[in-house]
Amino acid sequence: MSIPKLLVVDDSQSVRLAVTRILSNAGYEVITANDGFQAIERLKEEPSLLVLDVNMPGLDGYGVCEKLRELGSKYERLPIVFLTCVESKALELLGREFGAYLHKPVHESELVSVVETQLALASQ
Repeated sequence: MSIPKLLVVDDSQSVRLAVTRILSNAGYEVITANDGFQAIERLKEEPSLLVLDVNMPGLDGYGVCEKLRELGSKYERLPIVFLTCVESKALELLGREFGAYLHKPVHESELVSVVETQLALASQ
C-alpha cells in the first residue's frame, strides 16, 4: 500500500511548515504550494488530498476549487480540507461539498483525524 501524498496550500510559510510537520509525523508524504497557481501546478504530482487555505493572494482557495472543476472528472473526488481563519456558514457548506472545513488554529489530532476520514471516504 502506497503512502498517500497530501498537498498543503497556504501563503503563510509558518502554517505550511506546521501542517507539513504534523502530517509527515502522521506518516503522510507532504508536498506544498504557497498559492493557488502553484497548487494547480503541483496537481501533476497527483496528491490524494488537498489541505487548502481560502485567503491567499492571486488565486485563492475558491479559485482553486473552480479550476479543479474546470479540469474535469480526474479531480472530481479529490478531497479538500479547508484550513482557514475565515468563519462562515457558506464556507462550512463548501467544506462539506468538497471534503471538510477546519478553523485555524487547529489541534494536531483533529487535523490528522479529518485527513484520515477524508482519505477513507475518497477510497470508497
